[in-house]
Amino acid sequence: MMDYKRGDIVIVNFNPQRKPEEVAKVRPAIVISDSQLNQVLDLITVVALSTNLIDGAEPLRVRIPQRENLEKESDAMIEQLRTVSKKRVGEKVGSLTNAEMEKIVYGIKEMLAL
Repeated sequence: MMDYKRGDIVIVNFNPQRKPEEVAKVRPAIVISDSQLNQVLDLITVVALSTNLIDGAEPLRVRIPQRENLEKESDAMIEQLRTVSKKRVGEKVGSLTNAEMEKIVYGIKEMLAL
């Protein structure tokens, strides 16, 4: 089983989609759950990425430039925060910088009023 670290960009199968407003498809997502918890739990928490870019939507959208095996510039969709089984998670395609991860965490805190 893969070792999932906070800030990794991984491929996640979000199917089946239950409601139209929920993210679907097989797509990249950012691991946001704690790296140590990821070693013991069968679940990880992720934020889905989209290539449907929306300018000026921070903090609910954070732009992630193309890198490593992330083929296209993408938006992290903070509103699509989801905990999934590790069985839905595939290969690692990249990693976030510390500055990018800080923007993701800020967006999550804003969305959840923490």
